[in-house]
This record gives sequence, C-alpha cells and structure tokens, in this order.
Amino acid sequence: MVTETRQYSVLVVEDNQDLAMGLQDLLQHDGYAVTVAGTVADATELVRAHRFNAVILDLGLPDGDGLVVLKEAHHLDPSLPVVIVTAHISVDRTVGSLKEGAFAYLTKPYEREELRHILRRAIGVKELAVKAERTEYLLNESEERFRSLVESASDAIVVADHRGLIVSWNRSASTLFGYADEEAIGQPLTLLMPARYRHAHEQGLARTGSAGKGCKIGSVLEMHGLKQEGIEFPIELTLATWNSATGRFYSGIIRDITARKKTEDALRRSEKLLRDIADNTTAVIYVKYTDGRYLFVNHQFEQIFNLTADRIIGRTDHEIFPSEAADAFRANDIIVIEQNRTVEYEEVAPHTDGPHTYISIKFPLCDHTGRPYATCGISTDITERKRIEQILRTHEEQLRLALTSIEMGTWNWDLQTGRIYWSTQVDRFLGLSNRELPHTQDEWLVLVYPEDRDSLERSMRQAIDRSDATVTFEHRVIKQNGDFQWCIWSGEIIRDRDGKALHILGTVRAA
Repeated sequence: MVTETRQYSVLVVEDNQDLAMGLQDLLQHDGYAVTVAGTVADATELVRAHRFNAVILDLGLPDGDGLVVLKEAHHLDPSLPVVIVTAHISVDRTVGSLKEGAFAYLTKPYEREELRHILRRAIGVKELAVKAERTEYLLNESEERFRSLVESASDAIVVADHRGLIVSWNRSASTLFGYADEEAIGQPLTLLMPARYRHAHEQGLARTGSAGKGCKIGSVLEMHGLKQEGIEFPIELTLATWNSATGRFYSGIIRDITARKKTEDALRRSEKLLRDIADNTTAVIYVKYTDGRYLFVNHQFEQIFNLTADRIIGRTDHEIFPSEAADAFRANDIIVIEQNRTVEYEEVAPHTDGPHTYISIKFPLCDHTGRPYATCGISTDITERKRIEQILRTHEEQLRLALTSIEMGTWNWDLQTGRIYWSTQVDRFLGLSNRELPHTQDEWLVLVYPEDRDSLERSMRQAIDRSDATVTFEHRVIKQNGDFQWCIWSGEIIRDRDGKALHILGTVRAA
C-alpha cells in the first residue's frame, strides 16, 4: 500500500549500506524525497546546505557520534524533527538523545509501520510548527506595520481602557499635548481636556459601559484639547470603541485644527468685509451660477426690486423679471460664460417708475481648473445720465440752429470732469486756431487778460455753489493787433434730481 503524501524531503543518516538502501526504498515508495549520508561530516554538510522535513539518524557512525548531527540540525532549525534509529539501547543514550531534542527513539531492528507512523507524525508536527512560525511572523509583521502606520500618522492617536485610562498613544499625540510617554500612559483621559469637558466625558464613559455604545462614538466632534502647559487649542476628534478578551477599549483620532479655525475666521472676516462693501454701494451687485440661479445679491438689488434675498437666491431671472428683460439678461450671461471673459453691456431693467438703463460689467468666476462656475455682475443705473445726455444733445442742436447766422459760439463745461468744450467761433474770439479739443479751466484762464483772471476764477467758483439757474462771465482778451476784445459767456446750469450741478451749457459772444 502506497501512502499518498506531498514530496517531503527526508535525510537518512546510516553507515550500513544495506539498511540505508532499505530505508531509501521504503521511503521513496511512500513518496518521500530521500537523501542518504553515511558519516557525521556528510550529514552535517547536508543539513547545513539543504532544508529537510525530517531526519532519520543512526547514532553510531564511523567518524563520530550521531548526536553531533542532532545538535547541528537543531541549531540550524529548532523545529526540524529528528528520529533516532540505532542499535544503542542504553538508558543514558535514549534519555540523552531525547534531551538533545530528538523527536523519537527507535531501536534496531525496527518495525517498518511504526517507523512510517512516527515519520508521518514528525513531519505533521514540523508542518504545524512551520505554520505556527508563519502565523506568528505574519501577526508580528502585521502588528509592526500597524504600529509603524500609527507612529507615522500626522494625527494624534490615543487608546484608553474602560476606566478611561490612557494605555497607549503615538508620537504625534506626545508632540501635540507636550507629555512624554511615561507622563501620560496610565493617566486618565481628562489630563488632555479642559475642566469644562470632564464631567460630560465621565458620564459618556458610564453610558458606553452600560449601553455598549455611546452617542458620540463614530461621530466627528469639534472641541478643545489641553496642552501640558495649560494652553487650550481647538481639535477635531473621532471616537471608536471595541471589545477584547481583556475588556472594552476606546480610541480617539485627534487633529489640531488651530490653523483651520484661523483660516475660517479670516474667511468670515473677508466675507463680512465683502458683504459690507457690496451692501454699501449704489451699484447693483449679484452672482449667478452658470445655470442662471442666483447665488448672491447685495442690499441695493433687494431695495431696487423690492425683494428679499430668500425670494431671490436659488431662483432665475425668469422667475423674478418679465420675460423680455430675463431673456436679455440670460443671453448676456451665456456670452460671458462661453467666452470666459469680462463683457460690458447696456441693459434695461424694470423699476416701479418705469424701465431704467444700466451699464453692467459682467465677468466669469472660475474654479481651480479655470472653468467658469458662475457669473458676477456689477450694474450701475445710468438712466439720469442718459436723460441729461439727451437734454444736452437737444440744447446743442437748438443752439447750433439758432447760432448759424450770427456771430456767436457755444460752450459746455462738464463739472464732473472739469473739461470745457467750445465751438470754433470761440477760438476766433480768443485768437486761437480752429480746433475741436477739450480745454481745462487753467487753459481758459491763461487766455484771459491778466487783470481779469482773479475775478473770472472767483465768478466760476461762485457759479457752481449758487442755486441760480443761469450764470454770466465777462473778461477781456488781447487780440494780435494789441486791441482788447471783451468776451461774454452766458450759460444755464444743468443739475441732477438732487440739485447737484453737472454741466454749464451756453453761448459766447464778442462785445
């Protein structure tokens, strides 16, 4: 009968060639890979050079005691089973070989089945030993990897027992809280927390112990830690718990969020600053997602359109404005998004007193990839300016028609920019070549006869400050032939609805 077995390797150490061949035939028939050595020297060399699953060893060898091979084999591999098969039957030899680590002892002549049984058992024990070694190695390796991972973690990791006493922590925890290992291990967790948290912590331990799980287990908590020097700092804490044969344990992963809190505070201050700026301007400011939904509006937007933010945010222009205006707003927004650039538009928005004209600067807001996720608009109401421009154009046309046949020029002083525009007839009065360029107040005064400059400049200032509707300036200029020429400037002050002077528009004639 052939015993099925894996290809295990067996070293037979026997100087009797007949016995050695008999063992070799028997074991090979059972499926073993057999190597034979006849001396201590050969056996020792083979044990050193190869890994065997078992050794069958005769003690009486021609060049020495077989126990030398036993000792060397166990030195190299303590789990290698060695079965002694020898004619020496003294108690000292039997006990001595077993003390040296022999797996079993058989005397010659031996029973073949007994040898087979002992060999199978010896190899089985070897297999178990190898598996145990492998398991222990893997466990140790896993533990080492875990320990290495824990020690290399940037977050603090603290483990406590069911009493709330610290049983271990990593290097980051020691650095974070400022305690050496021996100062923290064995101490209560309350060592690491401000006094105001300690009562709740102790109640939580009691609840977890009785119910099996606390309400905070698995949650991410924001609270404060306490450094050794008594300084509090904000932390983010994640708790976990588990049971083992020795009781319940708790672990906490702790992250110092001081920098994050400072950043959040800075962002809140920046947001408040931007909100204050946006809410204290007369411009209408708004932000819309690329799908047209409002993300932000300022106070001016709410006031002008008589809507609160909660009725605007999350809605589109088509839910707020008439369709014609909403279509125009949306079309302009789409161009900004598609072209990914700033565009200026003139847009018309409905007001309670009728449509108003706005100059809208619209630009994309982009994510880190440069792709637009929203549009921002800053719109300024130019309805009044448009009205005044129309008045000016009408006045200029009327004046042009009225002055075509007489020796009279026109002038327009823009009080917002300080620029003065006059017609070519005025250039002739002032002795200048024809040119259609704006002038400044200082350039005008240079052309005036020196003795008249102070009074003209004083009259200019008074004209702006007075509430009168009309002004008149008179001054002299010196012509190229040396004669004096009087110039009389008459004008009407154009004001906005609040009474602020914007332009002086009128005529100039020579006297």
